[in-house]
Amino acid sequence: MKTRRLYALIFSVLLLSQSLLACSDTTVTEETAANTDSSLSAAPAAEEETAPVEEEAVYISDDLPDADYDGYNYRILSCYFYDKELATYITYDEMTGDPVNDALYESQTTIEERFNVDITWIETGDTTAGQSSARSSITGGVDAFDILIGHDTNTFALGKAGLLLNLMNIEQFNFDKPWWPKNTVESLRIADRLYAASSYLSYCGLHWTRAIAVNKDFADDLGLEVPYEMVREGTWTLDTLYSMVEGVSMDINGNGRLDDEDKVGFTSGGQTLYCFQEACDVPIYRHDAEGLPFLDLDMERAEYYNEMVGKLFSGDDYLASGDFGEVLFQKGNTLFAYTQVGNAYDQFRLSEVRYGFLPSPKLNEIQENYINCCTDVPWAMPKTLTGEQRDLVGTITEAMSCYNYNHVLPAYYEGAIKSRIADAPDDTEMLQLISDTRTIGFGYAYGMPLNNFAGTTMGGGIASHFQSQQKVANKQLDRLISSTLEIQDD
Repeated sequence: MKTRRLYALIFSVLLLSQSLLACSDTTVTEETAANTDSSLSAAPAAEEETAPVEEEAVYISDDLPDADYDGYNYRILSCYFYDKELATYITYDEMTGDPVNDALYESQTTIEERFNVDITWIETGDTTAGQSSARSSITGGVDAFDILIGHDTNTFALGKAGLLLNLMNIEQFNFDKPWWPKNTVESLRIADRLYAASSYLSYCGLHWTRAIAVNKDFADDLGLEVPYEMVREGTWTLDTLYSMVEGVSMDINGNGRLDDEDKVGFTSGGQTLYCFQEACDVPIYRHDAEGLPFLDLDMERAEYYNEMVGKLFSGDDYLASGDFGEVLFQKGNTLFAYTQVGNAYDQFRLSEVRYGFLPSPKLNEIQENYINCCTDVPWAMPKTLTGEQRDLVGTITEAMSCYNYNHVLPAYYEGAIKSRIADAPDDTEMLQLISDTRTIGFGYAYGMPLNNFAGTTMGGGIASHFQSQQKVANKQLDRLISSTLEIQDD
């Protein structure tokens, strides 16, 4: 694999020239999964055993014209985080046999041929080095890279400092396309400003989305039906999850307490509760019709949420396990896990567990839509790009987002579930719903002092906690909005 490193402001560039079949822009069918409870993507039909059935070519077009950019080097400023070079969530420069990496490689070579460009990335070191390198080059006016991908709050900090382009001003970006998750765009914007994105240019957002994994063998043993139909009917709620979990744990080793050798109803870990709160539509911040964020905690919903979370996460049928419940689940010893989708791709598929996916439950049936919260490594465009460059970079970025949505996400679904279980169409449908309804909390992304109360007040009162933080939070929010709206978008 090529190595690209950044030493201060000296950037080395390795050119590559690859050729693959060009991807067509022609739209055969355009379908987007609705974010409503009653209208989910249709599950694909099971394969016939007697004769192979070829998949229908379905491609949601980027609606961009082809262009010749004369070998332009499209440069991704990357950094290293959680044992991964972050650019490899967007592109890959060799075939490895891994289905997702290979799909990313095909994306790279297809886009390179279509637009006559070279796609490379620049390694900078860890997340702090990545942020420092971006800041140094932008403030120095150096044309060093075309997009960056980095740590979440680090990237948003660059936007708050006025160093990034407003993505809503990039003509080529069509926010109605499904590679721009609507919940996420709405959560991260400030009025008509969006300086960092969590989209399907990268698959990390889905990889790090929290959702429910279910052990189907354990469910069968208990005579429980996996509640796919409840999800479709909009009745998959916290109360339903609790009713399925309650009383199913078994002290297998007879030591009088639950441990990882026992059978447990529910598990999760230390990096999930913030996402669970957002998924139950109990955010600290909402946006008005103009896209301006404001502090708005529905106390009645919050108190009910806290009560239910206290029962779920500290009851007799819960056992914490790792960061995301992954340790207990991959041993086959828990019925449900509130976990990362990525744990299935990285770990569960290598286990003997027959598992499936469900979206995060609603707080109650009054909640209109399912919401699935994530953390991500957002990407952005530097202010150093000239007007002509912005059109070029916007075109390549949108085209690659389109390709990755159409080809990389299906490869990811395949790797996570399809090859493992006979009823995979249900889980593919659930994963599509999860990917279409994912979001990032505004307070989390922008580093607000009043972010979430999950884990701080679990099972106790919220009102006093909220009131003690509200004044400071409102002042910081006002400063954030004012300073953002004062940024001069060139």
